[in-house]
Amino acid sequence: MDIDLREIGFWVALFAAVVSILGIFSTSAQVILFPATVFVAGTAALLFLRMLFSRTYRHGVYAINREMQGDDPWPGRRKKLSDPEWGVFGSRTGSLALQWLRAILVFGILPVGLSQKLIGTEVVALWSAGAFVAIELSLMHAALSQPR
Repeated sequence: MDIDLREIGFWVALFAAVVSILGIFSTSAQVILFPATVFVAGTAALLFLRMLFSRTYRHGVYAINREMQGDDPWPGRRKKLSDPEWGVFGSRTGSLALQWLRAILVFGILPVGLSQKLIGTEVVALWSAGAFVAIELSLMHAALSQPR
C-alpha cells in the first residue's frame, strides 16, 4: 500500500508543479487552481497522517534524527546541500526523479513567493503544497531505507 501511496504522491506533486506553471502563464488555468490546491493539500495531509500514525515511519524518522545528529549537542551536525547522502541529490533522499522534483519545488518557493502579487496567491499555495508533498515523500523514502 505504501508504495502505491508514495507513487501517487509523486504524481500529485508533479501535477502541482505543472498546474502552478500553467496558472502563471495562462489565465484559463486560474479556474482549477483552488480545487487543485485543495486536492494537493489533502494529499499532503494524508501523507503526514500516514507518517504520524505508522510505527515504521516514526522509527525510521527517529533513526534518521539520531544518525544525522550523532553525538553532537543541539543543533547537531549541519548538512551541506551537496552532501552525498543527505544533500539535495543525496543517495538517501529518494529516486532521481523525486530529487529533481523536490529541488525544483523547494528552491522555487522563494521566487514564486516573491512574485505573489504578480501571479496570485492561489499559485503560491499550490506550489507550496506540492513542495510539501515532495518533502514528505523524501522523508518517507529516507525513513524506509533505515535499517530496522
